[in-house]
Amino acid sequence: MSDDLRSQLLKTGLVDEKQVRQAKSQKHKAQKGNAKKKKDRNTGPEPGVAEARKAEQAERSRQKNREQQERTERRARHAQIRELVSTHLAPIPTGDAALDYHFQQGGQIRHLPVTADLQKRLADGRAALAGLDVRPEKGFRVIPRETADRIRERDPEWPLVIPAEDETGSEPAPDDPYKDYVVPDDLMW
Repeated sequence: MSDDLRSQLLKTGLVDEKQVRQAKSQKHKAQKGNAKKKKDRNTGPEPGVAEARKAEQAERSRQKNREQQERTERRARHAQIRELVSTHLAPIPTGDAALDYHFQQGGQIRHLPVTADLQKRLADGRAALAGLDVRPEKGFRVIPRETADRIRERDPEWPLVIPAEDETGSEPAPDDPYKDYVVPDDLMW
């Protein structure tokens, strides 16, 4: 009851002080009970749902840990490969000794200055071209074939060009008019 109604009922004598206090306490208890019920409803989901959420969160955490571990391992492999390439690379010739060696990698024609000896080794398959980094735009260098095989074992996606392997898979088309004419590897333009 509101205070105005309470005071009016007291003045007219329809209710006494005891009844007013009793009504007030009942109203208070009802409000307190409703608040408790709301609190019980909002305490959280059922125990089964909470366990499912914890399990889902743990699975997400495990997945993130696996991905991070894979990234760390990949970085370590790439560091090992970079070290292999840098320790086994042939020097880049300059001056009259430099011949341009052209090769195809990733749909692009690239060139690298090499000596006549390195050109023969590349044609024979005793040498290969390896990228200095995972990104081919960083450049290529000549390395021994054994090193190229070790790099391929560690990471098959690393940019490697082994000219002797490339030629075996390139069969001329049956209707090619120049299929009988073989282009030598050491052709100079």
